[in-house]
Amino acid sequence: MKYDLSNKMDLNSYKERANYLAKKGSKVELKEIKKIRSIKQNSYLHVCISLYAIEFGYTIDEVKTDLKRGCSFMSYEKKGRKYLKKTSQMNTEELTKFIEWIRNFAASEGLYIPGSEEYLEHKFNIDRLIDQHKEFL
Repeated sequence: MKYDLSNKMDLNSYKERANYLAKKGSKVELKEIKKIRSIKQNSYLHVCISLYAIEFGYTIDEVKTDLKRGCSFMSYEKKGRKYLKKTSQMNTEELTKFIEWIRNFAASEGLYIPGSEEYLEHKFNIDRLIDQHKEFL
């Protein structure tokens, strides 16, 4: 069952249910539901990746893989094998952290990637640049 604890009725229902399960001695799982990334945030991520791909001559898929491999928190191990996290499974906070890592890494490679607000100010020109290189991405 999902509850919005900022809603007084949901909070009361949650407390009643939790007390009931506690009295029964039940096994339960409690986890916070985090906000999933927004479409705007996802679009901006793809702008960052596209600008990196254009600058260094890679496809979007190549850049995504390389950036994930280079970022310490974008991989995990399971049974001795290394795997890459999917950005589609990330929440807003996690994706923000990855975008900032990409921007900082790109800067260390000599590429300035504009922040999201700056991107919006120059959206037409940046999108046109990306469109001009679509066949190579």
